[in-house]
Order: sequence, then structure tokens, then C-alpha cells
Amino acid sequence: MPKVTKIIVTYPEGQRPTMVIPPEYKPYRYALGRPGDHTCLIVGMNPSAAREEYSDRTVNKVIKTVVELGYDGWIMTNLYPERATDAKNMDEFDQRLAEENAEQIIALCNRYDIKEIWGAWGDPPHDNLIKSKEILLKRLSMEKIRIFHFGELTRSGNPRHPLYLKIDGEKRYLKY
Repeated sequence: MPKVTKIIVTYPEGQRPTMVIPPEYKPYRYALGRPGDHTCLIVGMNPSAAREEYSDRTVNKVIKTVVELGYDGWIMTNLYPERATDAKNMDEFDQRLAEENAEQIIALCNRYDIKEIWGAWGDPPHDNLIKSKEILLKRLSMEKIRIFHFGELTRSGNPRHPLYLKIDGEKRYLKY
């Protein structure tokens, strides 16, 4: 059974990514984006179909939102870097991969002088995502990087996934 959907879409005009980490295709991805002078870093759940050549619905919704908010760049990251459209199909948890993911996100925040990030992961349906979230939140807290979200948190206290959210432009901040 394939782990990543075959449903693909094109990027919005002028928004094709200029950065992918790692640059070669792997079963995981730490970051995908088009950094600018005022870049929004987004943390989703886990990567799916988006690549350099084509996007997916979540990435396109994120791009549309950050442009509307006045950002000139975007970087899509995730709680856990394993590619899987349905998190139920994920492999066994890899502690090293989760820690490297957190380090990559911190490095991007430092490189692009990002002090707050958009939390957009929804309720993690898999232990890999929950464990990785704990690692990432600990690292972000140590670095004093804030997490904003839109709308109310889920019942479980997580920022809502962008596909299921009306973005009102009002940032709220996660307490962690």
C-alpha cells in the first residue's frame, strides 16, 4: 500500500519552493519552502505529497494564508518528518529522526531570524507524532520560540490543521 497520495496540485504562481531538506527525495522531509525577508515557518503534522515539482492541498492552503498575512516567504516543516498521507501507515518511531527534525527546525528559525512559528498540526493520530511533538516543543521552549495558531485549539489542546480551519488573521499563542 503506498504511503503517500498520488493526488497532486500545482503551486500558486511564483510560490514554487527554492529549498528542500534533504535536497534528494527520501521517505522523510524536514523542510520545504521559499524563504524571503519576512518568512513564516509552519509546523504541520507530517509531510505528504508536496515536493519541488508539485504541491498538495495543505501546502497550498498554507501558502495562500501566509501571503494574505503579509509574509514574503514560507517554510513548511512538521512534527515528524516521515512522509505518509495517512499517519496510520507510519513506520516504527525513530528517536534519531525526531531529534534531527527538531534540530532542523531550530536551525531554520535561527537562519531566518524567526522568533515565532505557526502551529498547524491538528490532533496527532499516531504515537510517532505525539512523541515527536514532545521533543519539538521542548526544543522550541529552550530556544524561546513562540507558537501561534488561528481559531480555537482542538479538544486535545492542539492547534488546528489548516485544511479544517477558517483563518481569521488573529494570532493566538500556544502555552507550552
